Amino acid sequence: MADEFLSDFGFDPNYPESPPSYASGDRERLKLILIGSAEGIREMIHKMHQRGLPEAGSWSRLLPVPNSDEVMSVLMLYRRRGE
Repeated sequence: MADEFLSDFGFDPNYPESPPSYASGDRERLKLILIGSAEGIREMIHKMHQRGLPEAGSWSRLLPVPNSDEVMSVLMLYRRRGE
């Protein structure tokens, strides 16, 4: 399923910092956000990488969730608009 979702992106999902092959006005930024325990987030990031999402280093550092004992991590991806 991850492969189907990522196939719309104009870059190698393991290297999200590489520039897309289309103009910036033609792209949409997507944010994946994981919220939970630090251990749970790290485990999920690694499981998602095994299924084709970008590597662990592509996610943000763990950030505190306001008014909570949980943390979060964010991954930014881009897709072509209108496809």
